[in-house]
Amino acid sequence: MKVVYFGSGDFSLPIVDRLRTPIELVGLVIVKPKPKGRGLKTSLPKIAAWAKDNHIDIYDPESPNDPDFIKQMSDLKPDLFILSAYSHILGHDLLAVPRLGAINIHPSLLPRYRGAAPIQRAIMADEKITGLTIFFMDERIDHGEVIFQKEAFITDEDNYDSLARRLSSLAADSIIDIIASIEHGSYSRRTQDETGKSAAPKIKKEETIIDWGKSARSIFNLIRALSPGPGARAMFRGQELIIIEAALSTECYDPRTFHIRNRTLYAGAHNGSLVIKRLKPENRTAMSGSDFINGFRVKEGEEIQ
Repeated sequence: MKVVYFGSGDFSLPIVDRLRTPIELVGLVIVKPKPKGRGLKTSLPKIAAWAKDNHIDIYDPESPNDPDFIKQMSDLKPDLFILSAYSHILGHDLLAVPRLGAINIHPSLLPRYRGAAPIQRAIMADEKITGLTIFFMDERIDHGEVIFQKEAFITDEDNYDSLARRLSSLAADSIIDIIASIEHGSYSRRTQDETGKSAAPKIKKEETIIDWGKSARSIFNLIRALSPGPGARAMFRGQELIIIEAALSTECYDPRTFHIRNRTLYAGAHNGSLVIKRLKPENRTAMSGSDFINGFRVKEGEEIQ
């Protein structure tokens, strides 16, 4: 079976690596890299480096719905498109190219958390269960008929990175059987129940700012959802702090203040506090809470915004 894979993020890499042996992977389509940093350098995602090492052709169209790109895909004569972590919507003409259709691997229990940030949004909402959905694509976002769904638990030890890796591994473990069922026509499909839909839009920069007047649990969830990047942000002495890792504490302190007990850094919030385990001060490398106390000589009760 000839497959074209659409995906740029790290979530896709374990999945596409699992396809390497039994499937004829005739192309990898990535989002066109943008120049970044002071030197405006362009770097390929890890999945593209993997494709180069495995002699798989890479495509990076500005728009996948451009007629010239659609012609390129048609010339490959693919049987199936597989998509995950690819930030473009595929139009009707492109979706019509593969003989068996196009499937999307989405890290939520659709129709819940449709959109670009399902893992982050689930953690921010304090969900205890999420999962993986594989569905046939149509022209609407995360809307097509479901052929596979499996639950996964979210624990307090999870952050975005650990949950994404677990869901990606679940997809990698499942994808070969799913492809075989599509090839042999032995799968079932069901429409999504629109009454249970919810949205998971891309995280806006202003949403990454910690409101220390909110509950400790809410702040804890925000930190986990944005870790390891882009990180939950706070201000201290006029400089930005990125809070990378924290834990809930039973200690109660005034909101918007730092406190020090036994070389442990606490941040007060509404109805509780957090132990700040790891953070990154502006223009510094990431450090532990205790190193931050020592390096910045944090004072008891000092304000954090």
